[in-house]
Amino acid sequence: MLITKMPKNKGVSLYLTVVILSLMLIFAFGISGLFIYQLKQLQDIGKSVSAFYAAETGIERTLWEISLGNFETACPGNQCQATLANNAVYTTTKLDPGQGLCPADIANYCLKSIGKYKDVNRGIKIAR
Repeated sequence: MLITKMPKNKGVSLYLTVVILSLMLIFAFGISGLFIYQLKQLQDIGKSVSAFYAAETGIERTLWEISLGNFETACPGNQCQATLANNAVYTTTKLDPGQGLCPADIANYCLKSIGKYKDVNRGIKIAR
């Protein structure tokens, strides 16, 4: 009768397989987390553009109302606010020289406009 000894490294290949698969799974989760983060950033860029254009629209409308001489009636309390077709909102405030962060050495006024789209805010400030 032939007696053979069992090798002592029985099950090592199963252990190595589990370790390698675990490392691959950790790597896959890490990469997918980075992709999800990047997708969120891309969505926020689109929201940021909409918020910026809402702020710009507020500046342009306020300049238009000032040029027509209708600013006091169209924007009571030195503040214009409107909701645009894409549900973006702008709020434009007219500041006198030396008021807030408006420089005291300008001739007329400053306009500060904040555009909001979903959870993103962007602002523009001009001096005339």
